[in-house]
Amino acid sequence: MKIAILAPLRFPIAEPFAGGLEIHTHLLARGLAERGHEVTLFAHPASSPDFEIVPCRVDEKAGFLTYTRAIRAAIRRIAEGNYDLVHNNSIHFLPPMMAAGLPFPMVTTLHTPPYKSHRFTAGLTRRIRNHSYVAISHFLGGQWKSLIGEYYVVHNGIETGAWPFSAIATKKSAVWYGRFTPEKGAEFAIAAAQAAGYQLTLAGPVYDQKYFDEKVAPGLGGNITYAGHLNQTDLAVLVGRSAVGLVTSVWDEPFGLAYAEMLACGTPVAGFESGAAAEIITEETGILVDKYDVEALAQVLAKVERSKDRKTCRKRITDAFPSDAMVAGYEAVYREVVFP
Repeated sequence: MKIAILAPLRFPIAEPFAGGLEIHTHLLARGLAERGHEVTLFAHPASSPDFEIVPCRVDEKAGFLTYTRAIRAAIRRIAEGNYDLVHNNSIHFLPPMMAAGLPFPMVTTLHTPPYKSHRFTAGLTRRIRNHSYVAISHFLGGQWKSLIGEYYVVHNGIETGAWPFSAIATKKSAVWYGRFTPEKGAEFAIAAAQAAGYQLTLAGPVYDQKYFDEKVAPGLGGNITYAGHLNQTDLAVLVGRSAVGLVTSVWDEPFGLAYAEMLACGTPVAGFESGAAAEIITEETGILVDKYDVEALAQVLAKVERSKDRKTCRKRITDAFPSDAMVAGYEAVYREVVFP
């Protein structure tokens, strides 16, 4: 098939990835190309040269109207192409609204809860015949169902080879990584590690400097260190040598790539019960506690390190969440919508 992918436009689809959405877009585009599809990526100009890129330039800090105009312009350019399908991976409300005017189907992946703009517009897309939604978890699909009606579910996948298994980890060590924003809750990981006497390494981009300065920086020092925004290879090494992975999101994770990436390295997870976490973490691979319960989290760190088998953690991901399975899932959706 000839497939156009509309990426999120603020950040390049290239390493070091700004977040899970950029990783998802990269894995999907590459996986489809490897399976023989002709893929065109409408994306940030600095995206990976491995893909055929149609550059869509917009400032990282562009406001709502400016960004919406950039999305509209990208869809109009896509409409001029001879594609079999467009995959909307932008998380913007506008593309589904424009699907009816396209000469080919659109598939939109839902990566986030229904924000205000989506709640206002999603219902208007229910009867657009050439548009379909895909949720990245059953949890997320449930959040959208009353607005959009029927939807597919294709779980996110990861490139398991990029997260190599490590049978041995440094005792009483933990890792946390992600965007430094309030909803990711890094300060709770710091507090739990301090209470449990664990060495903690944090990594990731600082999206909210004020939050980082006020909530994270005061906890750094001693056994708590910040490694910076690591590339994927270095991050995988850090995760693999850690005895426990901490995930402390205080919002409901629509999927939670960090859970899967940690397990792929053999690193069991101690974290907050957040969104789709229970679709990834099993009794054999980690322990989830209530959000904000730092005391409970601190108490389970040693138990997770001691009682969870690292090979079992790895197998959980290679069996259920490899990127090949994700790409195959999307191919099945494409076949249904292109050849109904």
